[in-house]
Amino acid sequence: MPKYSVAIALIVLSLPLVACKPKASSLSPDAPATTVASSQSADGTAAAPVTKGAPASQAQFDIEKVPVSDGALPPFPYLEYPSGLGEGERFTDKANFDSLHVITGKQLRKVEGRVESHQFYLNATQMSETEARRNYENLIAQMGGVKVNDVTPEGLSPDSVDDIIANARKTRIPDGSLTYDVYLVRKPDQLVWIVLMANNSRIVTRVIAEQPFKQTIFFVTADAMQSQLASAGHVALYINFDTDKAAIRPDGRPAVDEITKLLEKDPSLKLTIEGHTDNVGDSAHNKALSQQRADAVMGLLLAGGIVKDRLNAVGLGDAKPVADNQDDTGRAKNRRVELVKRT
Repeated sequence: MPKYSVAIALIVLSLPLVACKPKASSLSPDAPATTVASSQSADGTAAAPVTKGAPASQAQFDIEKVPVSDGALPPFPYLEYPSGLGEGERFTDKANFDSLHVITGKQLRKVEGRVESHQFYLNATQMSETEARRNYENLIAQMGGVKVNDVTPEGLSPDSVDDIIANARKTRIPDGSLTYDVYLVRKPDQLVWIVLMANNSRIVTRVIAEQPFKQTIFFVTADAMQSQLASAGHVALYINFDTDKAAIRPDGRPAVDEITKLLEKDPSLKLTIEGHTDNVGDSAHNKALSQQRADAVMGLLLAGGIVKDRLNAVGLGDAKPVADNQDDTGRAKNRRVELVKRT
């Protein structure tokens, strides 16, 4: 691969450091390529070399070859920052569940689970790269970690700049100048992957504790609404409407159907339906829109057989936010319909 191509790839891969804003299976054993010496043909010329086994680039990583560690693991994320680092000198990313790739042998392996990454500059610790690496390598060894990668993200496809960039994104290596080492701590019931990356200015560690996905978002059911109303007196619903309109989209109808079930289940229950918006646009328009949306919900409930004296609809616009309107996530939380229990 031309030197200038590698340089281009490393420039593209080099990203600035930013502050914090996330199943064990057995594969076939490694089958490294072995080449026997070429022999001469009848005319005295050298015959083509004979290759036995699968090419090294296609050899599959055998997790069963990694010894099981019998040592106790410290609490997640297992590795701490060096002592003395202030809050502004530690950069952390974490996710309760995420999916990314690590390199095992000479191949990418997708892993999923709890993820936490740490980054810091060496000049903030007065440590050399060698000292920092040695500290982490010793800690990983104490946990029973075994180095499992034979190449770096660049080394997976050294002749293709596009592949180098793609592999760096999959492995989330933040800077092409960083070294890249993958360690596996294999417990009887747990796989822990530790990625150690370093250069002469910073250290990056990433820990992935493999675990199955657990559903954390659910349909809002009548029973869930009843429980929330009993404990808090109100429940927030995120019913989908057409943008800047009061028309309830088809995927918003199931939530309204659950409100109907709630009211049928408890004939004494009376509700105020509150419409809320974010603060984008004119406040008067937002209040009118929120009233129209609350009325739309009430209209469907009435059409479903709920008597009118059990319901009331009011539009509050952007007057009662539950989150910061400075970003999309907060604004999405503020665009809601709330059911409030009437006494």
